[in-house]
Amino acid sequence: MIKQSPAQIFKSDLRGISKSDAFLNLATFNFGTYQDDSRKPFGTLEVLNEGILAPLQKISRLIDADTEVILLPLFGGIVYKDNLGTEDFIRIEQIKHISVKKGMSFELSNPYKLENVSYLEIWFSPKILNSKENSASFEFSFSERNKMNLLFYFSNTMGFIGIYDGRKEGSYTLKNNLNGVFVFVINGAFEIENRLLQEKDGLSLNDIETVEWEALSENAILLLLEVPM
Repeated sequence: MIKQSPAQIFKSDLRGISKSDAFLNLATFNFGTYQDDSRKPFGTLEVLNEGILAPLQKISRLIDADTEVILLPLFGGIVYKDNLGTEDFIRIEQIKHISVKKGMSFELSNPYKLENVSYLEIWFSPKILNSKENSASFEFSFSERNKMNLLFYFSNTMGFIGIYDGRKEGSYTLKNNLNGVFVFVINGAFEIENRLLQEKDGLSLNDIETVEWEALSENAILLLLEVPM
């Protein structure tokens, strides 16, 4: 008998929605006014939002607790600006990691005149607090297919991304067996641990040593997060 690890699927069409003429936010977990008992944070992973900004529009965030923030553009690029004077442009195949202290604020804006931009905004509650605010941008590449690329690594927290051809398989072995894994399908469809996940679906997995998957479509993109529980 095959043992299945404790898991929860987060369907894309059940995400919390907040929108205006300027901005659309789709929240995988509880965020702002969207609160549901089935959408509580997974370990230190507290926020996984898909944001869509209209041309020349911007949004602001005021952070009320020390937080590690990852910004991952999905289409186009975004301008990041914070109240400490840091300003940066982040494009596709780049991420930005910010160690945000309580009370800090930042702004995200769309510099394009005609096109929407989209991105993932991922927040972690830090197990080990950084002594000061800092930010850095990192590049990755989809040139190597059918493998996972390391996006970031801090405080026993890791993020990976990969693009897969149809019917290609992959696996990931946890670096720390006390951690959990959250996978999020950015594009296409995957079968992950015998569960079907489609675009913008998420899956949390506990008590597991290795995660296995198969891409069910061409150019399928998977995000994998190993997080302390």
